[in-house]
Amino acid sequence: MQALQQSNSGTVVVWKHRALVDDIYYSNMEVFERVFWAFGPCIDGYKHCMPVICIDVTQLYGKYKGTLLVATSVDASFQVFSLAFALVEGENTSSWSWFLGCIGVHVMQRGGLCDISNRHVGIIVAMNDLNVGFNEPRAYHRFCVRHIASNLKTHVRSNNTRDTYKAAAYQRQERKLQADLCSIGQACTKSPEYIAQVPFPMWSLFQDARRRFRICTTNFSETFNNMLKGARFLPIMSLVELTFHRVNRYFTLRRESSEARSEHGLAYPPKVAAILEKNTAKARYHRVDAYNRRLHIYQVTTEMGERLGRKEVINI
Repeated sequence: MQALQQSNSGTVVVWKHRALVDDIYYSNMEVFERVFWAFGPCIDGYKHCMPVICIDVTQLYGKYKGTLLVATSVDASFQVFSLAFALVEGENTSSWSWFLGCIGVHVMQRGGLCDISNRHVGIIVAMNDLNVGFNEPRAYHRFCVRHIASNLKTHVRSNNTRDTYKAAAYQRQERKLQADLCSIGQACTKSPEYIAQVPFPMWSLFQDARRRFRICTTNFSETFNNMLKGARFLPIMSLVELTFHRVNRYFTLRRESSEARSEHGLAYPPKVAAILEKNTAKARYHRVDAYNRRLHIYQVTTEMGERLGRKEVINI
């Protein structure tokens, strides 16, 4: 049985109970099974974030066992943005389907969402389940590059191959992507076969169709998990309360930082300012000729660093 509670602030709590325990039916009581919660300000603020959700998991310890599922997004300042939590019995297809289903109903406010996760079979099955509601074009599934790179290292036992693969995943030009893949193949003949098992759009920025917004890992979720240290030993109600206070403190610090930068006349947060400065400096060595603006066909002529006499033509 499932019960929904929603406060005046917009906070959503979904409880799931059961009456069957160890094959014994209890008609006069309900046994806790799962709980999902998302705070109202997080739900409201998500409309201003990138259409990306990173999902991750952490285990509970101590007297109260279970698994905490966490969903985060990324705001315009490239800062982690908390979205939703769920306490479930374990990491499996049923729990992931339920968690994603609750997000789809109570948190998601738009289509074209990109969901980034590891390759847990429960997540993959849930994302492909039409009943969950995370199917294309409403949502697109992508894998965490760091997890694939870690698995690749375990498979081929090579740190260099792992690092080259991560570099390849971030490439946005085909020739550079192919160069990295060739380098991987030359260093280890087993690597290309392993990499080929994962479709390119699931990990490569070049073939990503601009779904990821350059976010290739679930580090945002794991960063937030670090904020919950000490919470994994608490009873359920105390755990929920602690997430509220930690989220509130996190947002307060971010708001104070933003206000301080605004008072000093700084229009953009540090990460955005750094990206703009880097792109501006790089653009000095590029010339763009438009062939068909409607079809987005351009020719970009780049100068290789300070060697102004040498040029390279790239068609995109």
